[in-house]
Amino acid sequence: MFLILATGAALLLASLLSYAVAMALVLHVTAALVRRGYRGRSFWRNVAVMMIVTLIMAAAHLTQIALWALAFLLCGQVSDFETAFYFSAENYTALGYGDIVLSNRWRLLGPLEAMNGLLFFGLSTAVLFAVMTRLVVNHLRAEVGHRTEAVSKGVENSFSGNQSHAG
Repeated sequence: MFLILATGAALLLASLLSYAVAMALVLHVTAALVRRGYRGRSFWRNVAVMMIVTLIMAAAHLTQIALWALAFLLCGQVSDFETAFYFSAENYTALGYGDIVLSNRWRLLGPLEAMNGLLFFGLSTAVLFAVMTRLVVNHLRAEVGHRTEAVSKGVENSFSGNQSHAG
């Protein structure tokens, strides 16, 4: 059992490393957009940013599924990579059709991969939410902020004008 838990822990750490690479790419893309002066005013550009981030996150998940599939193949639990990838995707997403079953010795890897997938789906949700929140805030600042600034300046000018007349 120790070998299986160690294998699962190693796969979890390798998954974390691949996810860190995806996060670095997300940060690089968003930093590049900010450096180019992107302010989040365009709805369709915001949609494009979300699509890019979603594709990066999906690629990270598919990479992790492939990593686990390779482990199933190397452990001799499946005969080919396509079957291993299918079985891994079943576990990673916690879908669990049950049409492929691991041997008693390696069966603990299935739930470990499901735990791995659930954790990283949660992280991806947090990343997508963070990016979307930033885009919405920037969009609202662009839409409402300009009007508010104009109104504020108009109010300030009227107050300063009134004060100069009064005194």
